[in-house]
Amino acid sequence: MNLKRRNPNWAAHCPPALILAGVVAGLAGCMTLPKPPHELQAEIARAEWAIVPAANAWVHVPEARLVMERRAGGLVEQRIALPNATVLQGDNFIFLRAITSGSPGVIRLERVLEQAGGLPYPFSQDDLSAMRGRTDSAGALSWAEWSDGAGTSCVLALRRLGVGARVLPGQASAIDMVLRNCVRGEADAALAPAAPDAVAFSARARPSGDVSQRNLSPLAAPAP
Repeated sequence: MNLKRRNPNWAAHCPPALILAGVVAGLAGCMTLPKPPHELQAEIARAEWAIVPAANAWVHVPEARLVMERRAGGLVEQRIALPNATVLQGDNFIFLRAITSGSPGVIRLERVLEQAGGLPYPFSQDDLSAMRGRTDSAGALSWAEWSDGAGTSCVLALRRLGVGARVLPGQASAIDMVLRNCVRGEADAALAPAAPDAVAFSARARPSGDVSQRNLSPLAAPAP
């Protein structure tokens, strides 16, 4: 049987496009491509919430009733239940998502609300179009207000907490925060869980005394 000898200089006679295609095909078997955002969102949406100690909360809210956490596909989220002394339906909560995929980019209102479970009652799209904003020592804060005119006030507040605002948990490059809080009183009282003295530290790392003296140790915050 006659066998043709392989030309040792085959690459010199092979079109570059074919060589590149072969390299890509070879690498595909040993590379794990990142999942697109919609797949990651679907994966974590299926994950179960687990109760964690209050000391593991990424923000310092002493009135928190329950701290839950879930993980999937490299994503980590926390949901903190807050008391509700009003007669309005729905839960008061803080939703937190750790962003670990490089640069966090710009916060997108629709996306972060979807991640938090959707637009909570009693807010509507009209309320979102009239959101207020300010910048404080923890960064930018945006919020919508709602009132029943009889002493009940609700806020829907959003923040992105970056490395300039606080120590971040684990390998996070930022934390997205959504607050829904309804209280008997003014909107300023409802915003308290999103204030700088609440979000600048984790529950475990918050120092006593002057909150302007931040603990900069990367070991201070609980790792997700």
